[in-house]
Amino acid sequence: MELVPIFADPKPSIFAVLFDEEGDETEENVDEFRKAFSLWGDVEYLERFFEENRLDLESGFYGNMTVSEAVEVTLEEAQALEDKLYELAENRQFDGSDNLEAIFRSLDNNDYKTTSLQRSKAYGGRRKSWLRIYAIRIAPNLFVITGGAIKLTLQMGERAHTRKELMKLDRVRYFLKEEGLIDESDFERLELDF
Repeated sequence: MELVPIFADPKPSIFAVLFDEEGDETEENVDEFRKAFSLWGDVEYLERFFEENRLDLESGFYGNMTVSEAVEVTLEEAQALEDKLYELAENRQFDGSDNLEAIFRSLDNNDYKTTSLQRSKAYGGRRKSWLRIYAIRIAPNLFVITGGAIKLTLQMGERAHTRKELMKLDRVRYFLKEEGLIDESDFERLELDF
């Protein structure tokens, strides 16, 4: 497992995990940030995903939407979310609402206190967004992306692809603890290697 800075200038504020396992489902060895946005920009992948999850898509939570409409919504929303993350990461403000803290929330909806190594999520921009970027919060405006998913169900444990994201969150959190990467100063030392 490797950490890759996503926004390296002027100072990394988002890192992503690069899993180095054999049998990883991607052909290329790409980090989880780029992997999520690459999949969300792939029309064939999205059509296949929404066809395979048609019952969840048509369950009523997201209204009455066809597969082709879901693909179009996802393409637009993914681009807007990626642009917003780039904008906020480059902004590097630590106060106000125009920073990464404004977009990432605790994974647990009942957890209102922010902590180091907190499992976090960012939503797409729509009111009822199914896009999720999952991350471990290190410090204010410093996150490690562990993956992303299209979440069409209420609980992450209801589907294999979102259960996998939960496992990755826990695995990365354990890795960060083991490597002593638990606060901003640890990441400042890490940045010297980039």
